[in-house]
Amino acid sequence: MSPRPRVRKAFTLVELLVVITIIGILIALLLPAVQAAREAARRISCNNQLKQLGLALHNYGQANKVFPPGTISSQTGSSINVYGSDAHGTSWILRILPFIEADALAKGWNYKEGITGTTPLTTGGLNNLKSSQTDVKGLYCPTRRSTVRAGVDANNSLDTSNISPLPGGWTGGGTDYGGCLGRGVGFASYAIVDATVGGDAKMVNPKVNDVYVDDTTKLSASTIWGIFGQVNKSATFGAIRDGLSNTIMTGELSRITSNSSPYNASSGPTLGKDGWVYGGPSSTFTTGAYPSSGGITSQSNNGYYGSPGSDHSNGANYGIADGSVRFLATSMDGSVFALLGSMADNKPISVGE
Repeated sequence: MSPRPRVRKAFTLVELLVVITIIGILIALLLPAVQAAREAARRISCNNQLKQLGLALHNYGQANKVFPPGTISSQTGSSINVYGSDAHGTSWILRILPFIEADALAKGWNYKEGITGTTPLTTGGLNNLKSSQTDVKGLYCPTRRSTVRAGVDANNSLDTSNISPLPGGWTGGGTDYGGCLGRGVGFASYAIVDATVGGDAKMVNPKVNDVYVDDTTKLSASTIWGIFGQVNKSATFGAIRDGLSNTIMTGELSRITSNSSPYNASSGPTLGKDGWVYGGPSSTFTTGAYPSSGGITSQSNNGYYGSPGSDHSNGANYGIADGSVRFLATSMDGSVFALLGSMADNKPISVGE
C-alpha cells in the first residue's frame, strides 16, 4: 500500500494580510531612521565643505597677508551698485578659486573686467559671463540641491531667467555658502564712498535701524564690519580683534524661492539672487536682523534674502574665522548672533554662548 502524498499547506489570506501588515509597519518604523541617517550624512558633508572654504581662505590669507574683499566694484559715486554693467561686481569666492581646486576656472578669468565687461559685451566680459555659469565643486549644500536652483517670477512660477542679477537663462554657477558682512549691510546704497579714504567704499553713516543689536545708539562703521563687509577692502588677520574663534567668517545662505516671504512681501519680490561670482547678497549675508521688516527675530531662514539660511532643521552651519565649523540654532539669541558677525566691536562673544 503506497503512502499518501504529503499535501503542502499554503498561507491563508488572513495570514498573508497579517504578514504584509507587519512588513509595512516595520518599513514605516525604519524609514524615518533611514532619512535621519541620510540627513546626518548630508549635514556632515555640508560641514566639511565649509571647512574647505575656511581652509582656502586661510591659505589665501597666508599667501596675500589679507583675506579677499567681500565685493569688488569698479563703480564710484555716492553709492555702489555691484550688479551694474559698468561695475566689476565680483565676490570673494572668485579670488579663492585656485585654493578650492578650480584652477582652470581661475586661469580663464579676465580679472581686468567684471562679469560682463562693458556694454556691449567685450570678448573678455563675455568669457567671464560664460565662466560665471560653471558649477564649482563644494558650493552646493547636499541637503538643499546639487545644481543651480530655478528662479521664481512675480506669479511664483518657475523662471530660470530670475536666478542671477543679470538677464537671461542661468544654467549653473550657484552657491549655498557666503561670507559674513557683519551686523550691517555692506553693499548697494548703504556702502557710501568716503573720498577721504581713497575712494574705498565704507559705511560712513550706517543707519541705526539697520542693525539688530545696540539699535538705540549710533554705531561707528568699525563696530559693524565683518570680515567681508567692506567693498573693495580686505580684512587682515589683525583686524579681527574680537578673536578668530569668536567671529563668524562664512555660513549658509538664504535661497528664497517664494514671493510670499514675510519681508517686504507687499512691495515686491524678496527672492535672493544666486551665483558664486557675484558680490553683494548673492555671496554674502548679515548677522543683523532688521526691525523694520515686521518683527523678524530668528537668525536664519527668517524670510529676508540678506540673512543666512539653510535646508537643515532648526539652524545652519557657519564657518568660524579660526577654521572650525559650528551649527548655530535658529533660536539663538539675536544679540549674540549679531555680535558674532562683527569682528572688532570690543564685545567678543564665544560661539558656544
